[in-house]
Amino acid sequence: MVNNVAYIVDQIYTITGNSPVKKALQKTIYLLEQKGVDLGFKYILHFYGPYCAELDQETAELNAEGIIHFDYGRFGHRMTVNKECEESIMSDLSDSEQNTIHEVIERYRDKTPSDLELLTTAIYAYKHTNSETVDEIVYNVKEIKGQKYNDREIRWALNEFPYFNIALSASLDKATV
Repeated sequence: MVNNVAYIVDQIYTITGNSPVKKALQKTIYLLEQKGVDLGFKYILHFYGPYCAELDQETAELNAEGIIHFDYGRFGHRMTVNKECEESIMSDLSDSEQNTIHEVIERYRDKTPSDLELLTTAIYAYKHTNSETVDEIVYNVKEIKGQKYNDREIRWALNEFPYFNIALSASLDKATV
């Protein structure tokens, strides 16, 4: 069975040893799209950062079909691939795209869903506003997320931009950050 979402859920578990929560899967797939893996999902800005309703629907359908299983816990909806389906899950992605998936999951394996929320929100703010400087992105992230993240945390996200081939201009007003 070819299903790229089930494949990615399985890869996250295989690489990290942890079943992804829905929020982390949303953010990981957003990051994969930013790295050039075209999965065909369109994102909007939502409470927890970029969100794709179609991806949410696809995971619900995979759950209904018994391909993945949701464990509804206190801290999120963890997803695992059904053991009987594990061997038959395939991807129609190229070797290069599969390598990118592995690389992105490995790079962010120790990041929390909140860290991924910040990073994806910063990228989304950059791509959907006229922001070109560090200060503008910091300002926009704070406008979107309020006081959820401090300057140091936002700077971590901005330091990740080169990995996604995003180059920011120098700050206009260093005193604001």
